[in-house]
Amino acid sequence: MTAPHRAGTARCAPAPRGRTLAVVGALYLVANTGYSFFFLALGTILLSRDVPLGAVAAINMLGAVYFLRFLTAPIIDRARPSGFGRYRGWLLLTQPPLIATLAALAALDPVADLPLTLALTIVFLGLSVFHDTALNGLAVRLLRRGEHGVGNGVQMASASASLLIGSSGALLLYAHAGWTVTLLALAAVHLVPFAVLTRIREPPEPDGRAAAAPRVLGALFRDRRAAAWALLVIPVFAVSEWLATAVQPAMLLSAGWSTDRIALATSAATGAQVVAALATGAAVGRYGRTRPALVTGVLGIAGVAALLPLAAGHAPLVPTLAAMTVVSIVYGAKVTWIAATSMALARPASAATDYSVPMAIEGIFVTVASSAALALAAAAGFTWTVALAAVLAVAGAVVAPRWRTT
Repeated sequence: MTAPHRAGTARCAPAPRGRTLAVVGALYLVANTGYSFFFLALGTILLSRDVPLGAVAAINMLGAVYFLRFLTAPIIDRARPSGFGRYRGWLLLTQPPLIATLAALAALDPVADLPLTLALTIVFLGLSVFHDTALNGLAVRLLRRGEHGVGNGVQMASASASLLIGSSGALLLYAHAGWTVTLLALAAVHLVPFAVLTRIREPPEPDGRAAAAPRVLGALFRDRRAAAWALLVIPVFAVSEWLATAVQPAMLLSAGWSTDRIALATSAATGAQVVAALATGAAVGRYGRTRPALVTGVLGIAGVAALLPLAAGHAPLVPTLAAMTVVSIVYGAKVTWIAATSMALARPASAATDYSVPMAIEGIFVTVASSAALALAAAAGFTWTVALAAVLAVAGAVVAPRWRTT
């Protein structure tokens, strides 16, 4: 029996390109807001109020659960929680409780009510697992193949902006307005994509149906190209920036920079990352993926190498800020290129799985590489760590431009 068309899947003409890009940008405005707040800003807030380091470390351990969110992707590809479209339905189901959780946290004192704060943090991250995976699936549905480059640029630029909002932006607001105002502001940001979701329709269902969850994940890794993409090309292309940025704060502190200067420099560099994502998306849309990968790879070698003076303890403001900005620009460009390639490989019937798995694996590799970089720096020093990152940048510049999706 054929189900009638619902409001979320009604057959309709494709939305104009500008409207689609605006929708994607609005939806991804909360892609990293909660994650960056709970794993970057919250720890700083708690430490500033003399919460033991062990308690803060327990919060960061929750990140492992968040990075395993791709395990929920086959469920999201198969289940339709409402009549508003498969992925849009999941987003409409999860966004109201996400907003409510932030509002509930606003009423607490994060130190006096630490156990309840941690409990609500777990609730928020659990909801985010489903929300963020569904968001990826909807992005694959919304962006037509000809829009992938520019669309992924908008997507990653908005995600980078959400990182700023949840980390340095939240810390700045907390310093001037306190905990309650900060959490309510984060909740207000989440209202933007929710309002957008109420006014759009999800594109129609593609032909075919996603396989059962274990088969979807198994098939993905049995495909040699998909497995090589997720487990080889992504880490080789981006590992140099992961290693370099992991030790960057420690290098700056060791060179005598204040925490305020580090925060301002990091925010400026991340702002440049937003612009880099947009520019890379436009370049991919115009020139394809090979030339942008080559240019980004070569620029990555220069950026990481420019951090060698900082690694040796020499950190004059202008050259150091320039090196940090180049590395941030390169990372924004690389993650946009990765997103565009992952989206090109995604099948419409299993959009959330095919897109979320490589992007989640990228997040897992970030965590592993960051820990490895800190361990290497402790054992061998900053210079050897950055030198290794530069060598790996050369490998990435060779491997990525040779990659083909077909």
